[in-house]
Amino acid sequence: MTRSVARWTTLVLGVLCAVSGAVRAQTRPNPEYPGTPGAPSAQRFETTSTAIVVDVVVRDSKGALITDLTADQFELYEDRLRQTLGSFTVANRGVGIAVTPKKRGRVTSAPAPPDSDEVLDDDSRSGLTALVFDRLAPEARALAQRAAMSGVPLNGRLADRTAVFAIDLQVNLLQPFTRDAAAVRQALQAIAGLSASQFQPRDKRMVDLQERRNTLLPQLAGTVAANQLGPSNLGAQAVGSLEVELWQNRMEGRMLELFDTLEREQQGYSTTNALLSVVASLQEQPGRKTIVFFSEGLAVPPAAQTAFRSVVDTANRANVTIYAVDASGLRAESTVGDVRREMTAAGTERVVQIESGGQPLSGSMLRMMERNEDMLRMDPHTGLGDLSRDTGGFLVRETNDLQSAFRRIEEDMRFHYVLTYAPGNQNFDGQFREIDVKVSRPGARVFARRGYFAVRSLGPTPVLGYEARPLAELDRAPLPNDFAIRAGGLSFPERKRPGLTTILVQLPTEALHYDVSEAERTYSAEAVVVVRVRDTTNRIVYKTSQQYLLDGQTSELDAARRGEILFYRQPELLPGAYTVEVMAYDAKTGRGSARVSTVTVPGPGESHARVSSVVIVRRAERVAASDRDATNPLYVGDLLLYPDVGVPVRRAADKELVFFFTAYQGKASAVAGRIELLSQGRVVSSAPLEVSGADPEGRVPQLQRLPIDTLPPGVYELRVTVGDARGTDSKTARFRIE
Repeated sequence: MTRSVARWTTLVLGVLCAVSGAVRAQTRPNPEYPGTPGAPSAQRFETTSTAIVVDVVVRDSKGALITDLTADQFELYEDRLRQTLGSFTVANRGVGIAVTPKKRGRVTSAPAPPDSDEVLDDDSRSGLTALVFDRLAPEARALAQRAAMSGVPLNGRLADRTAVFAIDLQVNLLQPFTRDAAAVRQALQAIAGLSASQFQPRDKRMVDLQERRNTLLPQLAGTVAANQLGPSNLGAQAVGSLEVELWQNRMEGRMLELFDTLEREQQGYSTTNALLSVVASLQEQPGRKTIVFFSEGLAVPPAAQTAFRSVVDTANRANVTIYAVDASGLRAESTVGDVRREMTAAGTERVVQIESGGQPLSGSMLRMMERNEDMLRMDPHTGLGDLSRDTGGFLVRETNDLQSAFRRIEEDMRFHYVLTYAPGNQNFDGQFREIDVKVSRPGARVFARRGYFAVRSLGPTPVLGYEARPLAELDRAPLPNDFAIRAGGLSFPERKRPGLTTILVQLPTEALHYDVSEAERTYSAEAVVVVRVRDTTNRIVYKTSQQYLLDGQTSELDAARRGEILFYRQPELLPGAYTVEVMAYDAKTGRGSARVSTVTVPGPGESHARVSSVVIVRRAERVAASDRDATNPLYVGDLLLYPDVGVPVRRAADKELVFFFTAYQGKASAVAGRIELLSQGRVVSSAPLEVSGADPEGRVPQLQRLPIDTLPPGVYELRVTVGDARGTDSKTARFRIE
């Protein structure tokens, strides 16, 4: 090819008008914990080595520990299929014993290790116990503090490494893991002086409104019946007066219900996120791991269900047992009293509606039943019970003697059985595998975790429930490619943030399957985007995801299918080379598509001039100063640039190619540059690049355009090179012209 490009011109800053279809996404980003490339990880039994570890506590019908069981008295099932035990260990030592399981082989029974000073000084054989205090009222905080203090001696060394956490709007570490009893007691004493943000208890006004409604409804029914037998103006006025009061009652009640729901959602997210971070911190640690969670109740409204299940799933995956302690002690009124009042009011109102032949005063009966179901979920004991039961622990409730309950928790930490097995099903498909442990002892109660998600690749981050299937697909060989997506990672090596990386995924919503309800005239779809970043040792150092729930009226379905999901993350990575793995997943059909790219982060000693990734610009949007994100490297002035990742350029529609990059000045002042266009590895055109006018951080953003109307179809590369006296740096971007 001999044809050359005659001109390189600077793009006049203006809005590039292109609007992608709108899509409503309900999202909950998972916690992100960037790791250290190459850092050693603790040895553990996990699905990558096909060994599953299950801690088991067995009690008799009176609640006493059963300590004389042997291996042949245990049966372990996964998804109802009996598994072969790989090892059986009796863990019996002071409080919080932890035992490293034996390697697979014939089933053996290990004797209890001696309770000696030598064992107590061995940190490698100690377990981990996290004492976690939720935001508590002063009386509940004092009760929980006394219970925890009763299990910690005045001085000496603890059998377990113990840490103390306090939850407010974030999780606070009051004492890192230690076996120093005095340090733990000091942290527990500090609990009394904490002033946590308090969510308001259920509004008394809501209770008053419900009770008044329960009085008015029978009155209305009686008045309507009497007026039907003997109609009169006075009777009609009485009916009208009662109906007006009921309407006003319901209007105020629904307003308070909405506020109550939103507040409970905020509380549920705050607590579950804090618990998730504590559980995740224990994930890679060996030995028995226990969380004692002091709370006045964990309300889990529908919007927080995914977050809550992520705590349970991550705890099961990390083999963490959670014991929940209701620090409220004995309650004056059952926590289901509010539900009972609402259900009574709903039933009475339904009777009034049927007898009067009128419309419901508070919406459809279905809506009222859904509200009651939500109320049952938000019962504080429901959340605490599920949290402890599903992770192999138990709930302590309705007692002011928390010290006795805490001693029972200590018994579980002191004595338990450790079972390991290799799953018969080696297809790690992301599905939840249910674990069921049985013992041949009449009246025995077994406490063990309920199961795990079968995902082969583990990392420093928890696996959320909606991530399991996409992650399993990302481990498939070959990688799936069921529909078109565009994805990639971009590097912006700024002075203060040399590891700044942007990750973008573009998913056309037409690729998704939509469930359509003709009866309700609604549609729904669900997509999940998961991103993993691995270092050169294949270790996962960063993981992030987002779940998209799309729904609406069927009249809007065509517009929804013309939309696009744009996923964007901006991690900061340590120096090194990384592989970026992306999975876009259609949760309705199980189809997915994966993309893999690479990103390199320069080392701190490389001080010569640098250039960012070269970005093909798809469109731009002018953003008001008050709405701009100063940390986003894709801003040029007031324009936010939207990258184009792999979309062909059409000459008929696009007369020129718009591209962007940022040059970074090094320690040397003079910087030179060059832009080149390549085809089949040969330079087609070349032009010098002026690098001047750097901002205080040494950045020189460049937004340029390349005429393409004279270029023949084919694959091209844009190469940008900058350099100074200390060295050079070069980046390329590929594009295709059709």
